[in-house]
Amino acid sequence: MKKFDSLVYLVGSMSKSEKKSLTLSISKNGAEQDYAVLYRLIARSDSVNETAIRNAYQKEARGQSFDISMHYLYDRILDVLVSLHRRKTVTEDLTRQLSKARILYERDMFYECFESLNHILKVAREHEAYEILFFAMRLKREYLLRLNFPNMTEQELYHIHHEQKEIIRNIQKITEQGSLFDLLKYRLLHRGNIRSEKQKEELNDLVVRELYISASFGDSGNIFEIAKNHKLFQASYLMGVGESASALNSFRELVRLFDENPQFRANPPVYHLSVLEGILHMLRSSRNYDEMDYFRRKLEALSQGYSKEFKENVACLAFQYEMFPYFDRGDYAACRDLMGGHRELYDNIDQLSSLRKSELLLYTALVHVGLGEYSQAKKQINSILFDRNIEYIPIMKTIRLVRLIVYYELENFDLLQYEIRSIRRGLALKKEQAFKTEYLMLRLLGNENLSLASGKAHARIYEQIEALRNDKYEMQLLVLFDFTAWIESKLKKLPLGMVLSRYRSGV
Repeated sequence: MKKFDSLVYLVGSMSKSEKKSLTLSISKNGAEQDYAVLYRLIARSDSVNETAIRNAYQKEARGQSFDISMHYLYDRILDVLVSLHRRKTVTEDLTRQLSKARILYERDMFYECFESLNHILKVAREHEAYEILFFAMRLKREYLLRLNFPNMTEQELYHIHHEQKEIIRNIQKITEQGSLFDLLKYRLLHRGNIRSEKQKEELNDLVVRELYISASFGDSGNIFEIAKNHKLFQASYLMGVGESASALNSFRELVRLFDENPQFRANPPVYHLSVLEGILHMLRSSRNYDEMDYFRRKLEALSQGYSKEFKENVACLAFQYEMFPYFDRGDYAACRDLMGGHRELYDNIDQLSSLRKSELLLYTALVHVGLGEYSQAKKQINSILFDRNIEYIPIMKTIRLVRLIVYYELENFDLLQYEIRSIRRGLALKKEQAFKTEYLMLRLLGNENLSLASGKAHARIYEQIEALRNDKYEMQLLVLFDFTAWIESKLKKLPLGMVLSRYRSGV
C-alpha cells in the first residue's frame, strides 16, 4: 500500500479520544508544524485523493516537502497511539520498565537498577510473561558479571543459571504446544471433520505429542498458558472427531479457566475475545445453535469495564451470533426484527474495527438479499471499504461474491462483468488455493441468467452443488453464507429463505 493510503487509513481508524490526544500533542509544540497542516487537511477532507490533498498542502505549507511531512505525521501518530496503549498489557509495561532499568545502570544507580529488575522478575513470574522474564534475568546476570558478582554466593549464582534454563524450557514447550494446535487446526480446515478410524490415526501424532508436553510439567502443570493451550487443543480435536458433548465440556472448562485467572487478561482482553469467538464459530459450523447462548453471554459479560470502542465491537459480535441461528435457516424476517432492536450498533458503526464493520454491513446486506431488497443490499455492500488491508480479513471472498449477487439481482450486468473479470485476474495472480465455490459462482453469473439454463445444465449444476456441500474445505466459505442455496433458489425460482429452510431441515 502507498504511504499516503496507509496514512489516510491510519487517521480514519483513530477514535475521537485518540484524535484529541494527537491534537493536544501537536499543539504543545507552539506554532503549527508542517505535519500538523497535513493532518488537519486529511482529517477534515471528504476526499482521500492524494493529488487534491497534496495541492491543498502546498498552498498552506508554502512549498514545504509533502513527502517528508507525510512520513513524519505517520510516525507521530504511531508514537501517540503507542503512548496511549503502553500500559494496556503487562508485557508492554514491563518492557518499558526494562528500559528504565538500563538507564539506571548506565547512571551508576546500581541499587535502584537491581531493585527495578527484581520487581520486573516478580511481576513477570506472576503473569507468566516468560519472554520478559528471560530478558530481565539475562540483564540482571550481565550486570552482576560486570560488577564481579557483589555479595553473591556460588549457590545463588547457580540458582540464577538453573532458573534461566527452566524459563527457556518452558518457552520451548509452550511454543511447540502452540505449533501442534496450529497443525491440528490446519488439518481440520483442509480435511474437514474426522469420521473414520483411519482419519483419526492421522491426528494421533499431534495428540500424543501435545499430551506429552502437557504431562511433562508434572506438579507445575498449573501454568496458565499450558493449561489454556491444552484445553483449547482438546476441545478442537474432540469437535473435529465428532464428540461434540466432550468438546463442549472442554470449552466450558477453558472459559472457566479464563474466569478464574483474571490477572492474565490484557486491557482490553483481545485474546480472551478471540477464543470465545473461535468457540462460537465452531458451534455455528457444526450447527450446534443450542449451545451458543452460554458462550454468547460470556462474550457480552467480557466487555464490562473496558473502553467504549471495545464494548461496541463485542456488542457487534454478540449481535451476529444472536442472529446467526435465524440467518442460517433463512428466517430473514426474524433477522430484520433483530436488526431493528439493535439500531445503536448502526448509529455507532464508525467506532467499530474494520473487521466488525465489514461483518455487520455484509450480513445486513445479505438479510436484504434474503428479503428481496436489493437496492438496500447494494447500499450496505458498497459501504464496505475496499483496500489492500481487507485482503487479510477472512470474509473478503464472501464480500466480493455477495457484491456479484447484488449486481446480478439488480441486472447491473456491466458492473457484474467488470467485477467478474477483476476477481478472475486476482485469482490468477494469487498462488493460494481458491474455493471451487468461487469458480462456480463466476462461471454461472457470467452467463447472466441462471433461470434460462437447460434441464441437462441444471442436473450438472446440482451435482456440483452437492459436491460442494460435502467438501469440508469449501465449508470454510459456505458456513459464512451458503452460496449453493442461493444458486439453487435461482434454478428453482424459489425464495432463498425457503431453500435454506428446506436444506437445513433436511427436506
